[in-house]
Amino acid sequence: MRDRFPNHLSIIAWTAFILLATVGILIAQTGAPQEGMSAFGKMVPSGFVNRDVIVPSFNAEGRKTSELRAETLTRIDDDRLQIGRISIEIYAAAPAQNIRVDLIRAVYHMKDEMLRSGERSVVKRSDFETSGDSMVFDSHASVGSMKGRVRTLIFDTSSLSGKSGK
Repeated sequence: MRDRFPNHLSIIAWTAFILLATVGILIAQTGAPQEGMSAFGKMVPSGFVNRDVIVPSFNAEGRKTSELRAETLTRIDDDRLQIGRISIEIYAAAPAQNIRVDLIRAVYHMKDEMLRSGERSVVKRSDFETSGDSMVFDSHASVGSMKGRVRTLIFDTSSLSGKSGK
């Protein structure tokens, strides 16, 4: 019986090696794992309207860094999500530095992690409020820009000057 299968173990070893090498190459080619809204968006079925959606994001230490709440969320194709009545909370180390972004309607592009809205948008923090006719928000870098009739109200100028208001 031994002579009949002399290379049995070596065949199993080579098969395992080839399988592991193939899996390693495939993992290396996929790159870094997607995070946040893009990863969530890939799980949303195309064309189905999801209601009262809440999508939290966490950092590597497990601290909540942001939370997206939407009245409706629909995946319109492989790369885009259409979102209605959106509120995004971006949490800072100090609660006074938390930022809230409110949008009536927007489209999230999963590939470039950009949220775009052609409607009036509002960004609020404890010391200011900015609104504009359209907004683009880079969710990866947490940086946004507004165009159109942009208006900013500053509630506390001491946060800008570094001087106490007393």
